[in-house]
Amino acid sequence: MENATSHPVSKSGDTLHGPLSHMESALRELRMWKLRAEGVMSASNQILREWHTSDDDSIYSGAMELILGILPHELPGRFETWMSLIHPDDHVAYRTQIEAVLLSGGSFEIEYRARKRNGKYTLLLERGYFITPEQGGGAVLSSVITDVSDLREMESRLRQTQRVEAFGQLVGGVAHDFNNMLSVIIGYSQIMMEETDASEENHTFLSEIEKAAARASSLTNQLLAFNKPPDTKRGRLPINELLLDISKMLKRLLGEQIELEIIPEATLWPLEADRSQIEQSFINLAVGARGTMPNGGKITITAKNVTLREAKTIHDQKISPGKHVHVCLIQTPRLSRTSAELALANSSVKSAKTVIEQNGGRLVVTESNDNEICFGLYFPSAQEAPLAPASKNTIRTAKQATILLVEDDTAMRRFTRTVLKRLGHIVIAAPDGEEALALLEKSRPLEPSLLLTDMVMPRLGGLELAQKLFEKFPKMPILLMSGYPEQHSIASNSGLEFSFLRKPFATGELISKVGCLLQDA
Repeated sequence: MENATSHPVSKSGDTLHGPLSHMESALRELRMWKLRAEGVMSASNQILREWHTSDDDSIYSGAMELILGILPHELPGRFETWMSLIHPDDHVAYRTQIEAVLLSGGSFEIEYRARKRNGKYTLLLERGYFITPEQGGGAVLSSVITDVSDLREMESRLRQTQRVEAFGQLVGGVAHDFNNMLSVIIGYSQIMMEETDASEENHTFLSEIEKAAARASSLTNQLLAFNKPPDTKRGRLPINELLLDISKMLKRLLGEQIELEIIPEATLWPLEADRSQIEQSFINLAVGARGTMPNGGKITITAKNVTLREAKTIHDQKISPGKHVHVCLIQTPRLSRTSAELALANSSVKSAKTVIEQNGGRLVVTESNDNEICFGLYFPSAQEAPLAPASKNTIRTAKQATILLVEDDTAMRRFTRTVLKRLGHIVIAAPDGEEALALLEKSRPLEPSLLLTDMVMPRLGGLELAQKLFEKFPKMPILLMSGYPEQHSIASNSGLEFSFLRKPFATGELISKVGCLLQDA
């Protein structure tokens, strides 16, 4: 027909502008949408799973190869095939969840373990929605699957870190209260020893009580050292006594496979060091040595006095001339791969080295041809004479002063008040900072000669109290005390001038600190 309009014809015989062209366009759009969806799923490291329940066929796309090491076309579409990848212990929970959503429709969420191509299991989180036939189309369970193994591992580590922090806070709180008790035990023992003749048997008993309390204090400080390293508190330290005290602890730490022998000289010069820190350094060295002796062996600790007439350098460690106490921890045998350099790289040994240097010592690790490694410690000796204890007359005839004592622990407050009153001072005692301010307000115009306060207390702490009182009494000396090792650093950043007393303290330390502050005031 001449007037008929001609139309392009497709290979199938239909015109391009006919119904088939619209279908092809729709299919093309659908394919593009699917490609975009697969790209998004792959980029987000997720698997898209569509399970057509009517014919038990599943389609997989996305990051399946990345997560499971399996290509989508390699996994048959049956539901039971997917179930075969799930860990047997998670089968019941997964089936129960799927059956529930197939019965009632809606969304679901479940975590389970799935086996990868290499046979290892990973943790998957599946979130999905069941489209029922009534909603249009066939019955389809569509879900997005995410590998959450790394996320759960990070959450577990975070929880562990939080538990460690909580435990550290608990240890600090217990140590604070325990240090208060030990201060009371040590203090009253020393007061009674002053009033007991040295030849009496009770004097010996009191001395043993004092020593036991001091050792308990050292153990408390070791616990604190695992949480936060305490400030160095040096004092005269008899190294023979220290080695004897820690021998049992080291034997338990090393175990039955490692023999421990301690051979010190009969008379060793005393050290000027922090006892708890030196004990901790020996523990760290023992831990470092034990780690390189899986089959057992022997550790020998020797100690002797040495005098160096000139400076000595061993493995980049310079040891100054003078009198030293040389302690050597000898490890036999050592593994062939263990060298002095590797020993120093051990975290426990590095920690011990830091502590030893903080106390003026040096750690030198050497190796011998006899299959031994020696951890050599050089400490400068303390040769000056010890301070003579204050006599009873000195205590009772001290210059009278008014002291504001603030301490929340009742036993500690009573003990400190007793010591100060025996010195002849007037003591205003309060259980916290708020009560102390109220007592000062009642006793106006009385001005305290000294503030002696614990730092950690309820309502108003010692540092905050000191800052408030400094505004009223800028010339008043401040003596802070605490059993928490980090409190000294906190106070140092406050801008206040103060002295610090670390708990537990001996009666002589308290008397000396108070006396010096009042004398300088």
